[in-house]
Amino acid sequence: MAMYQVACPGCGAPVEYRSAASRMAVCGYCRTTLLRDADAVRDIGKQAALIEDHSPVQIMTSGQYAGQGFTVVGRIQLRYEHGVWNEWYLLFDDGSSGWLGDFAGQFVIARPDGDAVGPPLFDKVEPGNRWSHGGTFWHASDIRKAECVAAEGELPFPVDARWVARVIDYRHRDEFLTLDYSDLPPVCYRGRAVSLAGLYAQRLRDVDAVAARAGRLQGGVATLICPACGAPAAVVPGATQHLTCPSCRSQISLAAGQAEVISRQAADERAVSATLQAGETLTIEGLAWRVMGWLRCGVPADASEPEWFEYLLYAPQAGFSWLVETRQGWQRARVLNAWPESFTATAATLGGKAFVRRYLYVAEVRQVVGAFPWRARAGDRTEIGEYVQGDRVLNLERSQHEMGWSLAEPVSLDQVASWAGRRLASIAPAPAGLNTEKPMLLDVAGKATLKPLAWTFTGLIGLLNLRYILPFNFDALVVTGIALYLLWLPLTVKEFD
Repeated sequence: MAMYQVACPGCGAPVEYRSAASRMAVCGYCRTTLLRDADAVRDIGKQAALIEDHSPVQIMTSGQYAGQGFTVVGRIQLRYEHGVWNEWYLLFDDGSSGWLGDFAGQFVIARPDGDAVGPPLFDKVEPGNRWSHGGTFWHASDIRKAECVAAEGELPFPVDARWVARVIDYRHRDEFLTLDYSDLPPVCYRGRAVSLAGLYAQRLRDVDAVAARAGRLQGGVATLICPACGAPAAVVPGATQHLTCPSCRSQISLAAGQAEVISRQAADERAVSATLQAGETLTIEGLAWRVMGWLRCGVPADASEPEWFEYLLYAPQAGFSWLVETRQGWQRARVLNAWPESFTATAATLGGKAFVRRYLYVAEVRQVVGAFPWRARAGDRTEIGEYVQGDRVLNLERSQHEMGWSLAEPVSLDQVASWAGRRLASIAPAPAGLNTEKPMLLDVAGKATLKPLAWTFTGLIGLLNLRYILPFNFDALVVTGIALYLLWLPLTVKEFD
C-alpha cells in the first residue's frame, strides 16, 4: 500500500512512494525522476533506459527472508569493468529495508548493519585482506568501482548517471558483508547468498513478460551473429556480457543492449584445438548444458608446465558450471557460495574436512573462445592455491580485484564422452621426456613466500646450537650444517624424482 502518491509532472501517471525512507522515485511510464523533499517533489530529469538483463525479479516481486516478508520497490543498475549487475531495493513488512544483489543468476540479500568502525581505506584493500566487524574476521572478496547505468522504482537516495558506487564485499563462511564507500562515513550491509526458491519469491517475471520486453525467452540460449565476421556464436541473453568470437577472435560487448565490437584480434597463430567446442551441448544428470566458451591456460613462470582448458557450461535451470581438462584428467568444478570454515597458507577446512595445500602458482589465460558473464581476455592472470583432500581439489583463486573459492572433483574421460554423446580424445600428451606425474612442490611464488621463514629458522638453529659449536666442535658443526641443508633443500631444487 502506498504511503505517498503524486502525479508525474512528465506524463501525469501516478507515482507511488511505499517507504517513508524513500527520497527518489522513477516514473514507470516516462522515466521522469522525482526527488522528494518533505511533502513536495520536484522533477530532476529523466533516467536512462535500463539494460535488458533478463532477471526474473521485477518491481513488486515479494518473498520471505529471516522470517519476514519483503517487497521489491526499486532498482539500481550498475556497470563495472567486467559487466553489469542489479541492486534491488527491498521494503520489509516491519518498515525496514535491504538490498538484493543480482548478477547472472546469483543472488545475495543484505540489510543495513550500522556504520563501519575503523574501516580500511578503500584504495588500500586487496582481495584476501582481513577486517574485523561485529566480532567476526572477514576476508575481502570483491573490490569494485561501478557507475550507475539506470534506476527504476523508489530508492532511499538520489542517483543518476554521474553516481559512482565504491563497494568492498567481504566473506565469512556463508555470510556476506558489504562495506559501501559511496558516501562518507562508509556503511555496512550484512547478509547471505540466497536463491529465489529459498526466498519463496512471488510475482516474478514470466516468459511472456520477458518476451514482451526483449523478444526472446529468459534463461535460454540464443545465437548471435558476430558483427565483425558474420559467424554464429551461442550467448545467454542477459547473462553474457562479453563474447570472444570463435571464428575471428574479435571481442564483442553485449552489456549495452547491442553487440558492439570493442577489439579485433587475429586468430591464434598456434593451431590449438579444444576437446569440447563452444556451442556444443552436454547432457548431465538429465539437464542440457551448453558449452558457452573455453579458456586455454598455462603457468607463465614455468614453461615446462602443461597447459589446460577450462570450459564454462550453462543450463537455464541450474546456471553456470565448469569442466576442467588437464593432462591428468577431467574435473567438474563449482564456485562455492559458502567459503571454508578456516584457511591458512598451508591448510583449509571445508565441511569439516581438512585440505592440505599442494600448489601455489599464477595461472595465465592464453586463449579465449566463446561467451562469458565477464570480459575474459588473453593475458588475464590469477593466483591459484590448490588444497587437496583425497582426489578432491579446493581452489583459492585471487586476482587484482576479486577472490573466491571453488571445489573440483574428478570425472572420467568416458563419463565426459557420455555427456557429450561422442568419442573424445584427450588433449595432446606431454612432450617427450617430460614426466607430468612429477609433483611440483613449490613454484617461484611459493619459494619467495617461504624464504623469509627459512631465514628465521636458520637464525634460530644457529642460535640454539651456538653453545655446542663454540669453542670449535666439529661434530656439532656437521650436525648443524646438515640441518640447514635439509631446511633449504626444498627451496633450491626444481623438483624431486
